[in-house]
Amino acid sequence: MATATSLSSPGIGSGLDVNTIISGLMAVEQRPLTLLQRGEAKLQSKLSGFGQIQSLASSLNDALKVLTLGDVFKQTIANSSDPSSVAAASTAAVAASYAVTVQNLASTQTLVSGSGQFAAATDVVGTGTLTLRLGAWNAPVLPATTPTAFTPKAGSSDISIAIGVGEETLSGVRDKINAANAGVTASIVTDVSGSRLSIRSNETGEANGFRLTVVETGAAGLGRIGFDPENAVNDMSYAQAAANSRATINGIAVTSTTDSISDAITGVSLRLGKVTSTPVNVTVSNNTEAAKAALNRLASAYNDFSRILGEQTSFNAATKRAGQFQGDATAVGLLNQVRSMLTQPSTASTTFSSMSSMGLELQKDGTIKVNNTQLDNAVKNLPELSKALGNFSGDPTSTGLAKRMNDYTEGLLAATGSFPTRTKSLQASIASNTKDQQRVSDRLALTEQRLRAQYTALDKTMAKYNALNKYVTQQFSNFNNSNNR
Repeated sequence: MATATSLSSPGIGSGLDVNTIISGLMAVEQRPLTLLQRGEAKLQSKLSGFGQIQSLASSLNDALKVLTLGDVFKQTIANSSDPSSVAAASTAAVAASYAVTVQNLASTQTLVSGSGQFAAATDVVGTGTLTLRLGAWNAPVLPATTPTAFTPKAGSSDISIAIGVGEETLSGVRDKINAANAGVTASIVTDVSGSRLSIRSNETGEANGFRLTVVETGAAGLGRIGFDPENAVNDMSYAQAAANSRATINGIAVTSTTDSISDAITGVSLRLGKVTSTPVNVTVSNNTEAAKAALNRLASAYNDFSRILGEQTSFNAATKRAGQFQGDATAVGLLNQVRSMLTQPSTASTTFSSMSSMGLELQKDGTIKVNNTQLDNAVKNLPELSKALGNFSGDPTSTGLAKRMNDYTEGLLAATGSFPTRTKSLQASIASNTKDQQRVSDRLALTEQRLRAQYTALDKTMAKYNALNKYVTQQFSNFNNSNNR
């Protein structure tokens, strides 16, 4: 038992504080691992910091690209003098004005059963087969006489709807029509004279009218909901005709199957709201607000990039701490290059030669301040502004200001650019550090194992000598006691 105690509790036999001794020795051995761990923390911090800078550079690149492509300078905005009658929207249209008059709105065909024919939705209509076909009648605009000619819609076909026993009530007929998905919707409306069946086409436009023929079986009655005036069947009331919307734009007649007209004026869409007696003025003008927003976005993206990178590459006197990229050639060079490109003039435009000339003024702290007065004046000349920012040229001096910077940031973000290259380098250093930590950790484990084995052996040896010393001392004591008798 004494041996087992000695093995499981080092120091019991010798009186030495073995665990404390080993902990002290291992603390010294641990120092290389601690240094590696601190190194990893710094590398991870740099990787995170560089990732943040890369994200800001990507945002700056996106803001520059919008100005480089130039579409933002071609955007227009449409205004209507009466939006409730004619609403207007535009994208990249020619600046102009239009006079729009609405003759009628698009409508769906609506049929209604005769007044007093049915007292309730449970009334029996009759059995048989309904045949429905979409198409255009020759009297599409109401008020109109009953139509007499029908032209089937291209691509449509007859839809047969069988009304059998148990389905012959007014509500049953309604449900069978709706289940057929024939391009119409049936409903029941109740008034003072009873219940009436209403059938309405699902889409507006002349081509979405319909005829409804009936073949009765069994008791008569289903024919009361037929509508085929071309063949003298006119039992349903022609409450509303399927019609196209009709309008004039600068006196030119236009039509549409819906109340939206999007192909009459390139880049402009109109939404008709009601018939007008006088023309509605629609004005299309350049969208200067979109251009201003794009330039403000560039200033914001640049300021975020410049501020963060400036903090990371300099010493903060207030906190007395250096940025983690202070002295880093890649980061410092990147900041200097971007700031330098912002101030370099360009001959791409004869009106705007620099960012400051269009209202983006570089400050002493490296950020941009937007001069709104100057920017408002600049967006009055969008063609020159577009050239000043996005002109492409093999000569840097005549390349647009945004294009020049955009090419540079594109290169930084490319697969072989500074950002991916530096990121891979930091990741490789972290991976190497991790391997070194594992190697040192393995060595430390072996070192601790060796020390414990050595001190366990020492503990056993000292325990034996202590026992021998005790035995010898006891024997001398017994010998002296026997001589003194």
